[in-house]
Amino acid sequence: MKTEIFNFNTLKVHICSKTKTLFLQMIQPEPSKKNLINEELITELESLFSWLSQHIEVHSVVMTGQDEYFSKGFDLNEFINLPEKRFQELLEKYQKLVYVMFFLPQTIIANLQGGGVGTGLELAMGAEIRLAFKENYFSFDHLKQALVPSGGGIGFSTELIPNSFIRSWLLSPEPVDNQALKASGFIHTFLNKDEEEKTLSDILTNISKQAPVARIQTKRSLLEAILPGLDRTIIFEKKFALAGLAMNDWKKKINDSKKGTSQEFIKARDLSLLLKEEAPSKKENLQ
Repeated sequence: MKTEIFNFNTLKVHICSKTKTLFLQMIQPEPSKKNLINEELITELESLFSWLSQHIEVHSVVMTGQDEYFSKGFDLNEFINLPEKRFQELLEKYQKLVYVMFFLPQTIIANLQGGGVGTGLELAMGAEIRLAFKENYFSFDHLKQALVPSGGGIGFSTELIPNSFIRSWLLSPEPVDNQALKASGFIHTFLNKDEEEKTLSDILTNISKQAPVARIQTKRSLLEAILPGLDRTIIFEKKFALAGLAMNDWKKKINDSKKGTSQEFIKARDLSLLLKEEAPSKKENLQ
């Protein structure tokens, strides 16, 4: 039996007392938006994760999206209207959300179901177990959106899966096939739709039978092995993501799409010249 708790606008949260599982589903009034990540969702996830950190009696968390789809990533049409500083703050919050998931005492399962793209997939990086339907669509399409990964898509991912996979996924515009998803460890189990409930129930039942203290300490021990890399990611990934934002190519992408015009991004050579013009001379540094 599931009991609904909390009164969020972007999340539907249930507790199953039998397996001591919290079910977290991202929701939106407009299904066509496919669970876009906006400011309100980030704020509500922060609140929920804070609650989970204090409730170790919850053994597991299942994250999923509305309408058999995980997330389409950032709601850039909302973010484009925010002051630049505010958008930067939200990027940092989003990165920390994924980071915090590694520290939560619960075992986290991300049920990606029919797929997800871009920054939406970064949220799943913080889960211990990732599931998906056999029929799916996954794409790390950050570069199509003129974005540098900011939620662990570079740093956190390379602590979890071989670097060669994520390099290919980020730098190629192609969707990721099931063979690569499985071989890389990004998806641990593929589900048949008609067996989804039973498979998930079996996983949660097995987790609930584990000794709670041993489970929590094992997760914490596993974290120690990758923590230096995660801490380093917080620094360098934010640096490059914010530098990419400053070029405003992502805004041009949105505006050009609305107007139906061709995209004109800043050329790499122009950026190089701009950086040279703005860099202080050695003489100025000495003064």
